[in-house]
Amino acid sequence: MRTILSLFGKSPFKPMAHHMDKVKSCVDQIEPLFEALIEKDYSKVSDVSELIQRLEHDADKIKDGIRSHLANSIFLPVDKRDFMRLLSAQDDIADSIEDLGFLLRVKDLKTPTELKAPLEELVKHVVKTAHMACDLIYELDTLVESSFGGLEAEKVEKAADSLGTEEWEADKKQFALAKVLFSMDDKLNAADLLLWNETIKKLGVIADKSETIGKILRSFLAN
Repeated sequence: MRTILSLFGKSPFKPMAHHMDKVKSCVDQIEPLFEALIEKDYSKVSDVSELIQRLEHDADKIKDGIRSHLANSIFLPVDKRDFMRLLSAQDDIADSIEDLGFLLRVKDLKTPTELKAPLEELVKHVVKTAHMACDLIYELDTLVESSFGGLEAEKVEKAADSLGTEEWEADKKQFALAKVLFSMDDKLNAADLLLWNETIKKLGVIADKSETIGKILRSFLAN
C-alpha cells in the first residue's frame, strides 16, 4: 500500500479520489449491464457482472489501505470520522452495484415490454446521479485549497443541493417503475417478481448512497 501512503503525502483527499476512480468504473458498467439484460445477452450480463466484481474488489483494496494508514499523525482538514463516513459512502455505491450484478445473474431474467422504457429511464438517472457524486469528490482538493470557503464552497454546496434533487427524482422514477411492475403480478411468476423488485430497490440504493456524499460534504462546509 505504498501508493496510498504516497498519495496521502500529496493530499489528504488524493486517496479518496483514487478510490472514487474505481467506484466510478463500477458506475460506468450499470448501463452495459442492463443493456445486455434487455437484449437477453445473458453471457454478457455475466461478463459485466464479473467485471464489476473485480472493480469492486480493487476499490476494497484501496479502501482497506486508506483505513490501515489513516494514522493519528496524518493531518486531515476535516474530522476523521467524517472522512471515514465519506469513504464508506463511496464504498456503499460500489457494493450496491456489485449486488446488482449478482442479482441479475441469479437467473435469466426476461424484461417485459412494459418495464423497458421506465427501467431504462431509471437506470440512466441513477447513473447520472452517481456521476454527480463522483464529480463532487474530485472537487475536494480545490475545496481544501479554498479553506472550505468562497466561490468553491458555494459551487460544492450548489452541486450537493442538485445531487439531493436528482436523488429525489430517482425516488419518483423508482416508484413509477415499481407501480408498473406490481400491476403485472398476474403476468410474472413469483421468482421474477421478487428479482425485479429487488433490482429496482438496489438501483434506488445507488442513488441514495450517492446523495449521502453530498450530505457529508455539506457537513464539511457547515463545520
